[in-house]
Amino acid sequence: MNRKKQQMRWILILVCLFWFGQYVYIPYQTTYLTGIGVPADITGIVIGAYGFVQILFRVPAGMIADMGGGHKKIIAMGICCVGVASLIRVLFPNAPGFFAANLFSGLGACAWISFMVYYMGFYEADSLQNATGKIIAANNAGVLLGFVTSAALYAHIGMRTICMLSFLAGAAGTVMSLRVQEHMAGKETVRLSELTGLFRRKRLWFFSLLALLQQGVQMATCMSFTVQVAEDLGAEKWQEGMASIIYIIFAVLFSYLSGMKMFARAGHCRIVPAGFLVQALYCILIPNMKTVWAVYPCQVLAAFAMGFLFTSLTSESMEGIPGKYYSTVMGIFQAVYAVGMTVFPMAVGQLRGRYSMRAGFYFMAACLLVGAVSSLMFYWKELRRIIGHSSGKIRTKKL
Repeated sequence: MNRKKQQMRWILILVCLFWFGQYVYIPYQTTYLTGIGVPADITGIVIGAYGFVQILFRVPAGMIADMGGGHKKIIAMGICCVGVASLIRVLFPNAPGFFAANLFSGLGACAWISFMVYYMGFYEADSLQNATGKIIAANNAGVLLGFVTSAALYAHIGMRTICMLSFLAGAAGTVMSLRVQEHMAGKETVRLSELTGLFRRKRLWFFSLLALLQQGVQMATCMSFTVQVAEDLGAEKWQEGMASIIYIIFAVLFSYLSGMKMFARAGHCRIVPAGFLVQALYCILIPNMKTVWAVYPCQVLAAFAMGFLFTSLTSESMEGIPGKYYSTVMGIFQAVYAVGMTVFPMAVGQLRGRYSMRAGFYFMAACLLVGAVSSLMFYWKELRRIIGHSSGKIRTKKL
């Protein structure tokens, strides 16, 4: 096996370990906080803290990487933060402790930019969707491992020990990250003035805002309040964990499939609107389920949005952008969708506290429908522009 393939596999292993540490406690975070008496609106704030830090630091992290800071240090810092965050949860297993820990987790998540761009550096520009699908599949595989572990052990060992597993993953990953070898050290030097120009790209902002909706709803549903719905329906701990496992299994599958040519040919213009409609349907169905078992098939709908929709949004945001700017572009993209990861859990927590869980889910469904309509309008305008451009060429040739 050559060095390139070794590094590609090594980074995918680190991605799995990184997201295992970030998500092994997630299926029970909401119910744990509720169980120790934390109000729903405060729970939303605690969960939203994870995204808040990413809003502040993802863009600077991306710019530093593009301007010569390299990815190895950022990757090591990120996975180290995962361990520190869960050590805080072990020492302070209460709402303030989880709030502080989620700030560190959010800081660590900023390294996801470098994980993605480092891995994409092994591929040509025309294989971007393939690379994106594979690394997001590795992301979801790590989350799956975390969900399976917590579902199997939570009832027996409790939250503090689960968080200790997260700490150990962060510590091991920090040591393993020392084997990462920079493969873009000789790339072209990038100036700050070049990077600031990226903020004027309308396409980047449009698909970043769509990702804000998709990721925000995912954080507020599959990663938090969907589990609360299952508990309200009388689910046992293993059943709550099973809801998360079913979601992430299909998210891994769909993420992997999204990079295959047969699905890539379907086109982003079909996948993006369909993904938002499917995710909106999920938000309508979940609060109306009458049994825990009815929640399970709904999780497949959410996985579709994570697997196919998120991969398409990521690829579309980077369309036409030179590789030397990828870290900054990913920083902008991820910082924008981190707003959704912060705001949506807070909003749903507030709506649940004041009205009902159903109100929170219907609010998210309405937002997703706006995303579906917006994407359809975007692609319709793009199609008309392409047709108009082609017609202009034909007329020129005739003349």
